[in-house]
Amino acid sequence: MIKTRINFILIFCCICFYNITNCNPLLNIDSLKAQLVFQKDDTNKVKLLFFISNELRKTDPKSAFKYSDSAQNISENLNFTNGIIDALSEKGKCYTAMGYYDSAFALIHKATELSKSISDIRRFADNNVYLGNLVFRTEGPKKAYNYYLVSYGIYKKLSDSIGIANALNGMGVMLMQQSEYDSAVYYLLNYLRICQLLNDEQGLGKGYVNIGKTYSDLEMYDKAEEYLLESIVINEKYNNQRYISIAYNNLGVIAYDEMEYDKALLYYQKGLKIDEKLGNYAGIADRNTNIGNIYEKKKDYDNAFKYYAKALALYIKIGKKDGLIAAYKNQGWIYHLKHNYTEALFIYDSCLVLAKKYNIAYRTKEIYWNIFTAYKEMGDYKEAFEYQKKFYKLNDSIYNIEKEEAIANLTLKYEKEKDQARILTLENENLGKSLDLKKRTNQRNIYLFTGSGIIVLFLFLFIFNRHKARKDRIIAEQRIFQLEEEKKLLAARSIVEGQEEERKRIAKELHDGLGVLLSTAKMQFTTIKDKSPENKPLIERATKLLEQAAGDVRRISHNMMPGLLTRFGLYEATEDLMEELDETKGLTATCRIKGDTKRLPENTEIMLYRVIQEMVNNTLKHAEAKNISINMNILPGELNIQYSDDGKGFDMEEKNQSGSIGLTSIQSRIKFLEGEMTTETKPGAGVTFFIQIPI
Repeated sequence: MIKTRINFILIFCCICFYNITNCNPLLNIDSLKAQLVFQKDDTNKVKLLFFISNELRKTDPKSAFKYSDSAQNISENLNFTNGIIDALSEKGKCYTAMGYYDSAFALIHKATELSKSISDIRRFADNNVYLGNLVFRTEGPKKAYNYYLVSYGIYKKLSDSIGIANALNGMGVMLMQQSEYDSAVYYLLNYLRICQLLNDEQGLGKGYVNIGKTYSDLEMYDKAEEYLLESIVINEKYNNQRYISIAYNNLGVIAYDEMEYDKALLYYQKGLKIDEKLGNYAGIADRNTNIGNIYEKKKDYDNAFKYYAKALALYIKIGKKDGLIAAYKNQGWIYHLKHNYTEALFIYDSCLVLAKKYNIAYRTKEIYWNIFTAYKEMGDYKEAFEYQKKFYKLNDSIYNIEKEEAIANLTLKYEKEKDQARILTLENENLGKSLDLKKRTNQRNIYLFTGSGIIVLFLFLFIFNRHKARKDRIIAEQRIFQLEEEKKLLAARSIVEGQEEERKRIAKELHDGLGVLLSTAKMQFTTIKDKSPENKPLIERATKLLEQAAGDVRRISHNMMPGLLTRFGLYEATEDLMEELDETKGLTATCRIKGDTKRLPENTEIMLYRVIQEMVNNTLKHAEAKNISINMNILPGELNIQYSDDGKGFDMEEKNQSGSIGLTSIQSRIKFLEGEMTTETKPGAGVTFFIQIPI
């Protein structure tokens, strides 16, 4: 007991020492770390670990994560639930500082659920606010609003001023992003007022960043700059590097908007340096994008492309889909500005596939516009007109959705106010009557509600049991169906793999067996030709027939299993196939492959090659095309294939109804590879296949 008190006093003294000597945070952290040596694994050590992690997170989130992880391990051994919740939350905040938003969300969501399970509403509200911040970053402001609202209600019940301030800050930032600046300023100024009353200087440092960003969006640049510079002074005092970086970025945006590009570049580079030190990959990616924008404005396209490429690599690493598409599109725009329209369109097509896949409508709209301008500048007005139509159609769709939402919100607000007014009027009219009525009906209501309650309870139990039985039956049926589908898939896989193995075996026997035999026979005929002059014409005809037979054997063997495919892989075999087609009179074939061309699993390569063969065969047999093109774009974890011809096209609905064998074969192989395929075609307009395969 005495030892525990001594440990607690040591921790208390360290924290006091930290507050007194705040000007040297590294010394403070080192002194706190030194106390861990004397501390046994108890709840006091957990609190000390949290304190160290919280301070380190401002400058070194990766190291901070290790301390919060140690706190979780000790808490789990002690069965200290509050410690486990706080450790999950702190680890999530470390991931946020490093830019790993999905991992952060998973940990803090777990902390929220655990808080709910033990009815700790304060911890639930704290973590719920932070979930709102993460949802705000990944899914946008609208979805974040409910998180802040729920927490705000809890804090009001608890009279928790700090919690209320944090919820107000979150709602203010959310409204700022939705361009509702009057409401945003109201919430953010209230947040600052509470921080001033509580003498919370660190809270002020954070709030000044957000209010500065709001004034920047309102183009009140002088006022915005004043708040942002003040935030840097406060955050430097507390070594809160993350908010210093955000402030520098916002100052860069102001300078950029005022076309002071050198000044903007200086601010962005300062922010980038801090984010690199913190290991904040999301921040590094955003800063690289901003710096790329500066170089683009200065027409230094090579440097702009370089920074966009850095941003793209980081967005891929952290899985930020919107950023990935934006950075890739920016690279296409650089090619566009340099009048390299072929490369620009290739990148725009890939961006379009990604934007549609992730259902990011506004990015799809931007890409349509870029493609339209590229075709217009190339003088291809037919294609330009097609993409201009797509742009306006999608733009109208987005506008209508936003308009409907706005009308629905206004209607809901109006109806709510009308209902409240009606209820208030009725309450005033019936106030006198209800007092008398209440006296006369109280006893009757007791009997009525008791009887109704019993009936409702029996009905509920009956419906619940019936629903449960039905649900169990449906689950069992679904499980049986799933098992049957898995068996079918396994059987199909075995059949396809067996077919390919048999193809390989037959091709090998044709090439190594029958091919060699025919070549030997030809040699024998050549030898006896000079020895039997009278049979020379007959021998020469036989020799030609043998040559033709040997050629047919080689061709059949190659079609069944191309040697290039087995030796060098899909990409080499595809290029070889397209080169052969290009040599065909009246046909132009092109192949473009971009990305890391390392070998895929053998079965995958064979399946994809069969798909490409089938598409080529369909073009040659039915399309009467003059041009064929295939583009392969190899992305991390995904292969995108675009196959096009300018033939006579077909009616897709008609083909599906007729059960086209060729098209069915392609679709079944893509499904076998767990991929997706979309087809764009119409009679007289050629055909384009878009294929996505996980690799």
